[in-house]
Amino acid sequence: MENMLIKNNARHKAVNGRLRISEMLLTGILLTAVGGFLDAYTYLVRGGVFANGQTGNLVLLGIRLANRNFRQASYYIFPIFAFLLGVFLTEIIQRHISNDGFIKWRHIILAMEILLLTICFFLPAGRTDRVVNITISFICALQTQAFRSLKGLSYISVMCTGNLRSGVQELCNYRISRKRQHLVNSRCYFMIVLSFVAGAAAGALLIERFGHFSLIFPIALLGIILVMLLLRRQLTDIVDRFGLGWLDR
Repeated sequence: MENMLIKNNARHKAVNGRLRISEMLLTGILLTAVGGFLDAYTYLVRGGVFANGQTGNLVLLGIRLANRNFRQASYYIFPIFAFLLGVFLTEIIQRHISNDGFIKWRHIILAMEILLLTICFFLPAGRTDRVVNITISFICALQTQAFRSLKGLSYISVMCTGNLRSGVQELCNYRISRKRQHLVNSRCYFMIVLSFVAGAAAGALLIERFGHFSLIFPIALLGIILVMLLLRRQLTDIVDRFGLGWLDR
């Protein structure tokens, strides 16, 4: 397992001699902030639900089915299906879009996220909440499937239970082995968790002041990430030239 961890980190550090921007810590922080914001947004603005993960929907689906309340059960089927569809579509896009050209498959995923969130921006709160929550479940599936690796480590940018567990596990591994790489990994995971909390906190503050229009915040963050990926070569040159390696630590 130690060898696998070393190989994964080495694979991250260079792709054709350049950093893999999609796995940079900065990219993971921005994506996770988006995830935290969207959870806060759907809870505070769109009917008091958490649309990112599907655990709650599966639990509520089971409860409604047990109570033979099939009409309400159908309410939870659609976001679950949207999440499954998002994962499936991401895999299809990844397999059919070549990485040889300027436009790569992750660019398309980010563009889809931005487009769908922009559509949600123009949908009024209240009567369209169900449509928006289903759409955000789909968006979170796209992001989860497209961005799964951080510096060679597996992580999830739209929920934090797994990241929290992995952070504690790496910290325990460091205490046992005293290998610094475990400490670095643990720090990365905890920074991701804090980014999720920061995104949710920013969401609460922005929603309090701007309401529904605060959705422009995650759209802007996703736009920044898309530009970072499109300008990969230029960005890695800047990192090397000006000694900004801390952006990837």
